[in-house]
Amino acid sequence: KPNPDFLPLMAGASPLLIYRPAHYLKQFHKKHSPKVVEAEKAEPGKRSWAAIHNREDNMYQFDNPKLPTLQPWVNTSKPPTDRFVSVRNPFFHRVDPNGRQLPYIDRVVMPVVDGKLIPAKAGAGESDLQARDIQFNNFTFLKKAEKTNNFRTYLWRTAKGSHIALYPNLNVADPVWRQLFRDVRFRRALSMSIDRAQVNQVLYFGLASESNNTVVPDSPLFKKEYQTLWAKFDRKAADRLLDEIGLKRGPDGIRRLSDGRPLEIIVETAGESTEQTDVLELVRENWREVGIKLFSKPSQRDVLRNRVFSGEAMMSVWQGLDNGMPTADTAPDELAPKDQAQLQWPKFGQYYETAGKSGEAPDFPQAIELMKLWETWRGASTEERAKIWHRMLTIHAEQQFTIGIVNNVMQPVVVNNALKNVPEKGLYNWDPGALLGIYRPDTFWFTDERRN
Repeated sequence: KPNPDFLPLMAGASPLLIYRPAHYLKQFHKKHSPKVVEAEKAEPGKRSWAAIHNREDNMYQFDNPKLPTLQPWVNTSKPPTDRFVSVRNPFFHRVDPNGRQLPYIDRVVMPVVDGKLIPAKAGAGESDLQARDIQFNNFTFLKKAEKTNNFRTYLWRTAKGSHIALYPNLNVADPVWRQLFRDVRFRRALSMSIDRAQVNQVLYFGLASESNNTVVPDSPLFKKEYQTLWAKFDRKAADRLLDEIGLKRGPDGIRRLSDGRPLEIIVETAGESTEQTDVLELVRENWREVGIKLFSKPSQRDVLRNRVFSGEAMMSVWQGLDNGMPTADTAPDELAPKDQAQLQWPKFGQYYETAGKSGEAPDFPQAIELMKLWETWRGASTEERAKIWHRMLTIHAEQQFTIGIVNNVMQPVVVNNALKNVPEKGLYNWDPGALLGIYRPDTFWFTDERRN
C-alpha cells in the first residue's frame, strides 16, 4: 500500500526515530539474549521480554539515559525527577559551515514546575528560553520585566485551526444528549450564539482572527467560507434553530431537553489553562442569552480524556486542528474519525484503531463519507488530494463537529539576552514546526560572557 506520509515526515522538524541502536537493545531482545528468555520463564505471564525491551527503547519519551541517540543532546536524568539535565552528544552528526560540530550549547537543564508558575518564573529571569505554558495575556507583564531581568519577549505566530475549540461528544452515553448533539441545527446554534469578536477584543486585544476550527490563511487550501460559515454572531438565527428543534424555554429562561431536564451543558477542561476558563466565561454569557446554561468542570488531562472516551463527558474544550497550514499532500488525519483522541467522536476513532473490536462504527452519513475520503486520499494524485481536502473542509464547516472560536493567536517567547540565533519572528506550532524544533536549537548559542 502507498505510504504518502513518509516523505513529509522525513522532511519534518520532528525526529522520525525510525532507527534503533542494535548494539544496546539486543541485550533486551528474546532472539539475542538468553537472560531475557530466562527471566520470562522464571515468571510466566508476569515478565514479558517485549515489555522489558520497550521500556528500555522509549526514544520519544527519552527517559532512559543509557539509550544511545542521534539527537543533539543526551538525557542524563532518569525519572522520576524534577530536574532533567541533558549534555551535548559527542556523536551528533551535524556540523556548521566552518566544520564545527553542533550543538553549540553544552548543557540543557529543564526543571519540572507547576505550569501556573512558569510565566512568573520566566518573568523573573529564571528561563533562558521559554514558550510553553506562557499565554498571550502574560505578554504585558513580561515586556515590563525585560530590562530588569535581562531577557526579550518575541511574539510568534501560531497555526492551530483554533486556539481554543469546543468539542460536543457525539458518542456521549446519555441518549438524549447524544441525539441532540447529532442534530446539526443544535451545533450550528451553539456556534452562532458565540460572540467571537467579544472574545477577540477582551482576551486578545483584537489581534486574533475569529474563525471556525479550520485551516488558516497561510494554507493554500484556505477559503473564507471555511472560516466564517455558521461562525458569525447571530443570536436571532440561533434562537430560531433552537425553537425549530423544539427546545422550549422554562420559567427561568433556560430551555428544556426532550425529557424535561434543563438544557445545561457541562464543558470539561484539563485544568491547565486559565485562558480556557476565561473564554468559557464569555461563552457562558452568550449561551445564557439563547437559553442554554454552561458549567465548566476542571479536571486533569488524563481524567478528561478517559471521561470523553467512556462517554461520560458531554462536551470538552481543547485546541483545534494541530495543523492549520496543510497542503494537499498533508494527510487529512484530523478530519476523519480515525483516532480515539479526537474528542468529538472518540468511539468512532477507537473502532478504526481496533479494526472494529472496540468502539462504535461511524453511523451517520457525514462521518462515513469523511472516512471514505481519507482512504481515497492515500492513493490519490496531488490534484485529486486537493479536491478531497476541500470536500472534507466543507463538510466540517457545514456540520460544526467542533466549534472553533479564534485562531492566529500570538505566542510570547521569552529569550535570554545572552542567547543568540533565536529568530525574532517565527511560527510556534507542533505540526508543522515541532514547536522550537523547526529553528534548529542545536544552532542556538550563548555569548562568551554567559558561557564563562
